[in-house]
Amino acid sequence: MKCLPGGEDAAAEENGASPLAGDGSRRRRKPRRKGKVLIIVGLSLIVAGLLGLAGVYSYIYYTDRKAAYAQDELSKRWEEEPASSEEGDVSVGDGIARILAPGIGLDAIVVELWGLDDADNLKRGPGHIPGTAYPGQPGNMVISGHRTTYGAPFRHIEQLSAGDEIIIMTADNRYVYEVYEQRIVLPSDLTVLEQTGEPKLTLTACHPWYSAAQRIVVIARLVEDEVK
Repeated sequence: MKCLPGGEDAAAEENGASPLAGDGSRRRRKPRRKGKVLIIVGLSLIVAGLLGLAGVYSYIYYTDRKAAYAQDELSKRWEEEPASSEEGDVSVGDGIARILAPGIGLDAIVVELWGLDDADNLKRGPGHIPGTAYPGQPGNMVISGHRTTYGAPFRHIEQLSAGDEIIIMTADNRYVYEVYEQRIVLPSDLTVLEQTGEPKLTLTACHPWYSAAQRIVVIARLVEDEVK
């Protein structure tokens, strides 16, 4: 067979096929290729999302284990020599009290911080902010804690409501504080650190979960002071 102008089209006509049939087939194949690309892209996004979630949960697991180890060490020291109610010779990183809030499953050793930016010691447990009152003393005792990582000791403080009890224990005293207020403030609002003559306890944490945009504040007043 001689090659004629149009080549393949002419051959197709001789075989009884329309010269446009091949083009139509090619046009029909393109959507299939696009569909495959979309499926691949979709699956890639799903895999990327799952890997991202796995990374987040791995990080939380890692920080929780690290905090649990630190709390175990603090608890051992606390059992051997718990801190007294007086400020005394408290050093940064020391356990100064044990905090319990049965309503939200909170039971932890409170660590002495060197300041508001002491992120390292805050990873070990709830932190007492220096310059605020100590357990049972007149003034405002302020304790900060994590809500989502490093054991998340304050994860559920939003569930604390008026009338709930928070217990602070030292070597010689058991102090019971009763919640009477909860509010949300900006990180720049330092009124939560203000000192008054009334013995109070203020708990603070980031709000909402997985965000540092705001702070949740729970305030309680001393209602019981029991000597051990």
